[in-house]
Amino acid sequence: MNTPLLNTDYFWHNPTAVRMIALLAVGLLIATVMLLRRRKSSGRAAAVICLLISIGLHAAILIFTPRMSLFFSGGQRVDDSTAERGSEEVSVAVFDPSLTSADTAAADSPDDAQGEQDQDVDSDTRPAAIAPLSLARPIEELPPPVKTASENPSDSPQETASKPAATSLSDMMPTTLAAAKMPSPTDAGSDIDALGDWLNETLASAEPPPPAEPTPKMPADAPAEPVAAKTPAVERPAVAATAVESPTVDPAAEQPPASPAAKGLIPGEIDSDFAARQGAAKSVAIETTGGDASTEAAVAAALRYLTKHQRADGAWDPLSSGAGRERAPLGLQRGAAGKRAETGLTGLALLALLGAGNTHQSGEYPEAVYRGLVYLLGRQRDDGSLAGDASVYAAHYCHAMASLSLAEAAAMTQDPAAIEATRRAIAYSKSTQHPVTGGWRYTRGDRGDLSQLGWQALLIDGARRAGALDGEESMQRGVERFLTTVRSGRAGGLACYRPGERTTPTMTAEALAVRLLIGEKVPPDTVQEAETALLASLPGHQIGPDNYYYWYYASLALHQLQDDAWKSWNQAMKQRLLSTQQKDGSWPDTSLWGGYGGSVYTTAMATLCLETYYRHELRDKSEAQ
Repeated sequence: MNTPLLNTDYFWHNPTAVRMIALLAVGLLIATVMLLRRRKSSGRAAAVICLLISIGLHAAILIFTPRMSLFFSGGQRVDDSTAERGSEEVSVAVFDPSLTSADTAAADSPDDAQGEQDQDVDSDTRPAAIAPLSLARPIEELPPPVKTASENPSDSPQETASKPAATSLSDMMPTTLAAAKMPSPTDAGSDIDALGDWLNETLASAEPPPPAEPTPKMPADAPAEPVAAKTPAVERPAVAATAVESPTVDPAAEQPPASPAAKGLIPGEIDSDFAARQGAAKSVAIETTGGDASTEAAVAAALRYLTKHQRADGAWDPLSSGAGRERAPLGLQRGAAGKRAETGLTGLALLALLGAGNTHQSGEYPEAVYRGLVYLLGRQRDDGSLAGDASVYAAHYCHAMASLSLAEAAAMTQDPAAIEATRRAIAYSKSTQHPVTGGWRYTRGDRGDLSQLGWQALLIDGARRAGALDGEESMQRGVERFLTTVRSGRAGGLACYRPGERTTPTMTAEALAVRLLIGEKVPPDTVQEAETALLASLPGHQIGPDNYYYWYYASLALHQLQDDAWKSWNQAMKQRLLSTQQKDGSWPDTSLWGGYGGSVYTTAMATLCLETYYRHELRDKSEAQ
C-alpha cells in the first residue's frame, strides 16, 4: 500500500538513507583530520571544505531526515508481507473449462477467501470462460473427462450442449504467433502479466468457431481407415477423438499379439509415430513389447506426483523439487546447474504426460498439459529460445527439452500455436548448431557433444512430424555428420561424448537410439557391438548411483530392436524402477544427475523409461538394419 510521501515513521523503518549519509559525514571528518596534518596551505583549504560539508550532512540528518527518505524509497513504503510473497500476488488469466460464468463471478466475490486476492480485477472486461488464476492459489481438480456425442450416442442434445468446450491452444491463440507477438521473458518482472494480457487480447479478438458436425455412427462391418500421418486440426470437437472402435468389433482382437509393429489404430488424430500412446493401440503395445499392469500403475502414480507438484502458472519449480545442488557427478562441477531450469523441467514433465497419451485436448490431465504448454509459449523469446533463465551448463538442455515437448504436442494435436512455437524453436536450434561439425554444446560456436545432440536430433524429428520443419535438411545432415565423428569400436557400435574421448555405455546408448529413431540403417554387427556394451551395464547392476539418463536412451534403442537384448534389459529395468519408486510416486534424487534436476527430473526420466513400450512406434527391422 502507498503511504504519504513525508512520513517520518517510514524513514526509521528504512534507515538506508541515514546510514549512507552518516558514513559519508564520518568519512569527511576523517579526510579533514588527514588534510590538517599536511603542512601545505592547499591541504588546509581542502580540510576546511570537508569539515563544512560534514557539518552540513550532520545537520541534514537532524533536520531534514523525513525529506531525504524520498530519494531512496520512491515515495512508497514496502510492506514486509508483500515483499515476502513476491510474485505470488500476480494474477494471470487462463482458460478453465470447468468454470462457468457463474463460477467466475463467485470466484471474484469478496466474500470468498480465495476470491479476495482477485477482487481488483475488473470482471466486466474479462472475456467469457476466462477466470483469474492467482499464483498463490492451488490448482483445482478437474472434473471427469466429458464424452462427446460420438463417444456416447445415448446422450441427449440438451446434455451435449451443456458440456464445456475443449481446452485448446488453437482456440486460445492465433494460427501464427507472429500475428500476435507473445511476451518476451527479457522484460523482467512483466512476463506473467504480459502473458495474461496477450491471452485476453487474443480471446477478445477471436471469432467463435463454427459448431462441430456430429460424427456419423460407423457400422460394425465398416473397413478400418488408414492412419493419417498429419491432419490439420483447425476446429476440433469438445474432446479429441481417441481410438475409433466399432460397437461389435474388438480392435485389440484384430491385431495379432505376435506383431507388435502393427500399431497406429487412431485414424487422422495423431502422428503415426505416437499412435500407440492412446486407445487400443496402447494396450497392444504394452502387452506385446514387455509392459504390464505393474509398469502402468507406476506410471499412473508418477503422473499424479508430477501434476500435484505443478506450479499454478504451469511450470515445474526447480527449487521446490530440490534441483540445483552441486554433487560434482563424474568428478566435474557445473555451477549447480538446474537451479533456474524451469523450462527444462517443465518440458520433461510434459514429455512424461504426453508419453502416456495426455494432450491439452484429451486424456486424464488436459489442464496440466495445457498450463504447461502455455507457460512455455509465454517464455519463448523472440529468437525462438526456450532456455529461460538457465545457466550456461543447462541452457541448451532446457531449450531442447522444452522444444521437444512442444513438438510432440504439435504432432499429436496439430495445434497451430504449438506448431508455430516449434518452428521458432527449430530456428533457434539451427542458429546454434555448429556449421562444420553439426553439433551443439553450451554456447553458439561450440563444436558439440553427443549428449546435447541427442535431444536436438529428437527435436528435429518431432518438428518434422508436426509439420514445423521447413527446408531444414542441413540440420539433419549435420546430425548425421556429427554422429560419425563420435563412433568407435570394431564395428562402429560404441560412442563417446566428444570425438577422440573414451567410449561409455551412456553415449553408446544415445548414439544407437538416435540413429534408429531418425531412420538410419544400422548394420547388424554395429547393433550387436552396442548391445554387448549395454548389457554389461544393466539397471541395478552397474557401479555407482542409478543413471536414469542412460536408462532412458538405452530403453529407446533396445525397444526398437525387440530382440533378446531388449528382453534382458527390460526385465532388469522394470525390476529396478518398480523397486525404487517411492510411496508418493516419485523416484529419489540420489541418482547420478539428481542433484542438478531434483525429484521432478528423476521422476520424469524414470516415467519416460516405463513409457517406452508405447512412446514411439516400432520401426521395421528391415529398415533399421
